[in-house]
Amino acid sequence: MTDHVTFTFVGGGSAGLVTGARLMEAGVRDLRILDKAGDFGGTWYWNRYPGAQCDTASMVYLPLLEETGHRPTEKYAHAPEILEQCRRIGRQYGLYEKALFHTEVTDLSWDEARSAWVIRTNRGDEFTTSFIGLGTGPLHVPKLPGIPGIERFRGHSFHTSRWDYAYTGAIRVAR
Repeated sequence: MTDHVTFTFVGGGSAGLVTGARLMEAGVRDLRILDKAGDFGGTWYWNRYPGAQCDTASMVYLPLLEETGHRPTEKYAHAPEILEQCRRIGRQYGLYEKALFHTEVTDLSWDEARSAWVIRTNRGDEFTTSFIGLGTGPLHVPKLPGIPGIERFRGHSFHTSRWDYAYTGAIRVAR
């Protein structure tokens, strides 16, 4: 991308989705959402381990329920339902066409002469934006335990935010 957009949001989780939806409702069509993940969802894109569930009531936690017409199936929604709500928002508001997935910002600087932010990415994009929003939560980065000797462990291991279903198989959680 080498163009100019009015608004860019870094992060495709709830903050980016709600901001994008509200901008679209306000008539701002030239916006962009960047995320290093392969889809919307933020925390819920990365954390898909069996039984993953929100610890806040769904009616409070899930964004844009009235606008999307979705009614949570449980008081505390499981990860697949939360991820699907994120995707529903992306589809309903046309945000997929505005998204750059698998994309990380490598440089962000203000260009006084152009009165615009210059954004460079790991995919070779260099575009400008008038306004920028950031919603880069910490839960997309695996935090490994500080167990002495873990680096010498030779068995199969993986982090809950990078669940290896090829190893465990698709585990169904009884509800």
